[in-house]
Amino acid sequence: MKITFATISKRPKADVVVVPCYKDKKISDPKIKEAVATALLDFKAKLGQCMLVYADVPEERILLLGLGEKDESCPRTAFAAACKKIRCLELKSVNLCVDHVNPDQAVSGFCLANYAFEQLKSKKEAVLVESIAVIGAKKSVEKACAQEVKIAEGVNFARDLVHGNADDVTPQYLAKVAQELGKHPKVKTQVFDKKRIEKEKMGLILAVNRGSFRDPHLLIVSYRGAPSKKDHTVIVGKGITYDTGGLNLKPTGSMEEMKTDMGGSAVALGMIKTAILTGLKANITAVVPTTENSIGSRSYKPGDVYTSYAGKTVEIFNTDAEGRLVLADAMAYAVKHLKPTRMIDFATLTGAIVISLGEERSGLFSNDDKLAKALYQAGEESGDKVWRLPLDKKYRELLNSNIADIKNCAKRQAGSITAAKFLEEFVGDVPWAHIDIAGTAYLDNPCGVHSTQATGAGIRLLTEYFNKHA
Repeated sequence: MKITFATISKRPKADVVVVPCYKDKKISDPKIKEAVATALLDFKAKLGQCMLVYADVPEERILLLGLGEKDESCPRTAFAAACKKIRCLELKSVNLCVDHVNPDQAVSGFCLANYAFEQLKSKKEAVLVESIAVIGAKKSVEKACAQEVKIAEGVNFARDLVHGNADDVTPQYLAKVAQELGKHPKVKTQVFDKKRIEKEKMGLILAVNRGSFRDPHLLIVSYRGAPSKKDHTVIVGKGITYDTGGLNLKPTGSMEEMKTDMGGSAVALGMIKTAILTGLKANITAVVPTTENSIGSRSYKPGDVYTSYAGKTVEIFNTDAEGRLVLADAMAYAVKHLKPTRMIDFATLTGAIVISLGEERSGLFSNDDKLAKALYQAGEESGDKVWRLPLDKKYRELLNSNIADIKNCAKRQAGSITAAKFLEEFVGDVPWAHIDIAGTAYLDNPCGVHSTQATGAGIRLLTEYFNKHA
């Protein structure tokens, strides 16, 4: 989507002008204020409320946009609502007035809602806005607004991956995506095939892969946006391209969305894409262990013990707790060979986090208070929110095994916490955060800034974090 900047008096031709106002209904431009005076009598200005007014203005259409009360306003949500309304009207060029709001948040919300996934439909019906002119923004924020368009493009990159068919978005496809990213001059890509994974003795990735006819991969994609700096963040993303649950088979009603179980890999690869688009001044390596968790005559079995890359032995208590297994090998490899300053993993890991936090926030676990605080603040600023949960040592006892070093999961209680405790075994002394996006990566119904079920959760969070702390 094209973005330009203008003043209210020199704004370009467009199909509609969006005029936001709080409940006090103050409008700066006198001509627009006069044009909507009658409409304002019935306009409540509730957050996200839209009212279309035909008027004697260059655009011919004014879209009044409610911002609610000033102390509780959320420009992203409001401008996303405006975008959805405009798309329903099939209008393609928009003037956005932002003199009363945070301009980059307004642009962010609008751009995030300007998305559709129709690659699997026989008839393309969605209408997208093609251009926006930001009206009334100060010169100092124009760059930030333009960056929001690029960040939304990175989010959409991740959304596309999550929406794709499981038979299309395979480990081999993700490897091609990684290789394509590697064509950028600041990016280097390594793809480990099954033979290399066997050579490295990544026993947990190989165990999960046993039931699938498709080989696993480990993808390592390094972006160097600040080559003079030693600071280096590793992002590990769970890449289970389809999860049947293995021999602990998922029931009907729990498997239909399991093509989205690679949401963590979409974050990791999507962050590299976003870094390229925005020219991010940071050093980032995405590490993606990817395989299917399928059923076959060679499927790994509950009760058996497998040896991890780190050397720890793991008793399989449940084959549907496979994500933490592939992450464990990837994280242990990253700690040993990539020497990260910090490591952040993203995974659609547990149903328990959905029970705890729903779809509003991702679960945050960390062994480092400074990192956890920075990620929390980045979530609040970006709208890609997280909530920290505990990692008390006592929870580790729930993973004790009589025949191995550790079990891959515990019983039902504290499910998201014990999953994080399992991962903690493989991070060594590296400052680490685990972000469980099981509730936020793919929604039951589109809402807020999202026009589809896939959200790209994690991209905005990380971008904000790197912009503030890289």
